[in-house]
Amino acid sequence: MAEHGGARLEQIWIAPSRGAAMQARERVQAEAGRGLVGDRYHAGTGTFSGRYAVKPGVREVSLIHARAIVECSRRLAQPMEAGALRRNLVISGLPDTDLRGRMLCIGEVRLEILAGCPPCGYLSRLLNLDMRRGLSHIGGMRTRIAVGGRLVQGESVTVEPLTRPG
Repeated sequence: MAEHGGARLEQIWIAPSRGAAMQARERVQAEAGRGLVGDRYHAGTGTFSGRYAVKPGVREVSLIHARAIVECSRRLAQPMEAGALRRNLVISGLPDTDLRGRMLCIGEVRLEILAGCPPCGYLSRLLNLDMRRGLSHIGGMRTRIAVGGRLVQGESVTVEPLTRPG
C-alpha cells in the first residue's frame, strides 16, 4: 500500500553539462535508463557519468528532502539555494525512514531509490564551502527511472514498497 503523507515535488533542476549552473524547470521528461531530458547525466556528460558501469541507473535522478536544504543552511550559517546543491528534485513531506529499495511515484513516473547521495568533495570545491558538514547524513538519494514520463512541479509523491518478481 502506498504512503501518501502529503509529500510533494517542490522543485525540478537540471544542468545541461558538467559544471553548468542548475536550471529550474516546471516540468521535465524522465526517460527510463537515461535520466531527465536536458540534464547532464541524461547526456552522459555529468561529472560522475563514468560510474554508470559500477551501478547502472545510479546517476539518472538525484533528489533531496526540502527540509535538508533548511538544515544545510543552518549548519553552514548561510542560506543555501536548492539548485546550488546539484540535486534534480526537491521533495517535501517524505518520511524520515530509510527509503532504499522503495519506489517513489510522481504522476506517471516511478523512481526506484538505489542509494544515498552523500556530499562530495566536488560540491565543496564548486561552492567553496564544507558541504560534507552541511549535508552530512542529509545529502539526498540517488534513483533510477523504473517508469518514465513527465514530472511536473507541484505533483504529489507517494512511496510504495519495491516488489520484485519471484
